[in-house]
Amino acid sequence: MIRKFYHYDQLVGTTEVPANNVVLTKVVEKPKYRYSHVDAEWSKITSDPTPIKSDTDVSLDTLFEDLKFNNQDNNSFVMKMAFVYGKNGSLTDPQIEVLKKILREAISNQARAKNQGSISVDKIRELFKTPLENGLKYPKFTVGDITLSLPTENSASYNKDAIYVRHEDVYVGKIMDGKFMPTNRCDASVSDKLMAIAKDPRGEAVGHGHLHGNCSMCRKRLSDERSMFVGYGQTCAKNWGMPWGEK
Repeated sequence: MIRKFYHYDQLVGTTEVPANNVVLTKVVEKPKYRYSHVDAEWSKITSDPTPIKSDTDVSLDTLFEDLKFNNQDNNSFVMKMAFVYGKNGSLTDPQIEVLKKILREAISNQARAKNQGSISVDKIRELFKTPLENGLKYPKFTVGDITLSLPTENSASYNKDAIYVRHEDVYVGKIMDGKFMPTNRCDASVSDKLMAIAKDPRGEAVGHGHLHGNCSMCRKRLSDERSMFVGYGQTCAKNWGMPWGEK
């Protein structure tokens, strides 16, 4: 096979390419993942076997649109499959089934959140107002295995008004636009615990301190007698605008 080289429209040379050589005609850039295991993810993608054509390929565009509509376009597996689909034009049946499962779970979680739409989260939003006014940069509020926190300066701009929810130190959703938006990893019990916090944040902080022996707001051990009686520390009470009690 003879390959020709041009400078603009001017032929500048030719070379013979052996028949068994592969000529690259398209360069696929390495995706910019937001995760620490970039090289591992890239290896998985580039080592995938040639995908098997599926009779459901015609619906893949719609499937990815539905995933994006249901806020799953930042899911690491969905991101990887979107890249593979864009590169190869198809996915394997098992890959498609996992994507469909993610979509079903996302729709189910949103339906559950919608049914709880009558629950007011105003008190949770109000809870973080005082510590911010008092200069706490990244205040956190913990009750049992649930921790609420605010976005950092590195968070995406569309999450600037969100309150992040972590369950056993795993991100499971966010409170935004007056409702809880769970992820696929959110346990059903999380919503019930959030309901309790939304109803009475201070009462839950007191209960946490009495049960676990540490402050709900700074997570330090309660050692002062009055702090143990109240359920949280004096400094945190001042920073978060909560009563602490009398001598």
